[in-house]
Amino acid sequence: MSALQRRVQTLGLLRAIVLIATLLPRVEIYADGALLSVLERPPFTLTWDAGSGFVRKTLRAVAIDSLGRRGETTLVARPIYIGQYEEVRLVNVYATVRDRKGNPVRNLSRDDFSLLEDGVPQTLTHFTSAKVPLTIALLIDASNSMNLGGKIELARKAAVDFAESVDPEDRLMVLSFDDQLEGPDVPMADRSAIKTRIEAIRARGGTALYDAVYRAAERLAGVEGRRVIVLLSDGRDQALTDNEPGSLHLFEEALERAHRSEVSVYAIGLGRHLDTELDLRHERSLMDILDTLARTSGGRSYYPERAGQLSGIYKQIAADLKAQYTLAYSSTHRARDGAWRAISLKVKDPDLEVQARAGYYAPGTPAR
Repeated sequence: MSALQRRVQTLGLLRAIVLIATLLPRVEIYADGALLSVLERPPFTLTWDAGSGFVRKTLRAVAIDSLGRRGETTLVARPIYIGQYEEVRLVNVYATVRDRKGNPVRNLSRDDFSLLEDGVPQTLTHFTSAKVPLTIALLIDASNSMNLGGKIELARKAAVDFAESVDPEDRLMVLSFDDQLEGPDVPMADRSAIKTRIEAIRARGGTALYDAVYRAAERLAGVEGRRVIVLLSDGRDQALTDNEPGSLHLFEEALERAHRSEVSVYAIGLGRHLDTELDLRHERSLMDILDTLARTSGGRSYYPERAGQLSGIYKQIAADLKAQYTLAYSSTHRARDGAWRAISLKVKDPDLEVQARAGYYAPGTPAR
């Protein structure tokens, strides 16, 4: 059975499960015991890729009413074997919509959006405003300059507050970087262990910014679901003692890796004059580098001048991540050439601003 057919079958089963709960304030959907999503408003529908393997899946829906009473039902989706296989790849786009005051807009429908790929209109096949669980790489600059003015202490505190403010089903990978990237290879859900890891971060060495982004995106590439990097840095990519790069990778390589891993980058540039602090090639300012990482990946950039402002910035990012739309489409451009495909997502209301990734890399030709 193809991945598409399994998705269609599973979606139909999930809809059958949750139709009985259209008046309930909360429905939790599980697959093989793992939480897929928490739906808080009708229609209680969910798009889920069960994979292409011929294995049985156990689906469970738990409905919780306003008094806390719970009811649940379970269905087993058995594989259907067919003789023909055709791959249909969905392109996922996560979008935040804001009004002129910067407030998130949450009441839009599928018909309010239009999407072009390389200028060609595409049909949105999936749409939901329900919160999708995240895997977040919390990427913290721990170079020697973060010791100045107590920046590293305030950064640690803000990071702990952020970890505690995201939803319980979200997982975090706490990474710090100086000359090297340090931290676990797998995300964690245990908030106590996450706090311990954050509080152990110490500042020293140079700033291998591009290597850190490249490797964090690489680690997230194999993770299921939505992937986010929350990056904090106070300076350009540079070695500690010499006027030379701190990274082995170039900025362009880090940017491409983020796009190929389909991660959204939320970038925080800490300090003043980041718009005039040029990289060692004298081509881009640090502000331009962070803006490009964030804007093209569907994230957002922030520029607090003082470390004391970090807690507020992290709270804004946590709120942003909870107020997003999930859209998907099957591209009309089927060539498997590995080329860049530009995405333009808009809404009908010209007073609203859409934040979404600028494009994606098409799959390459399968190995023979």
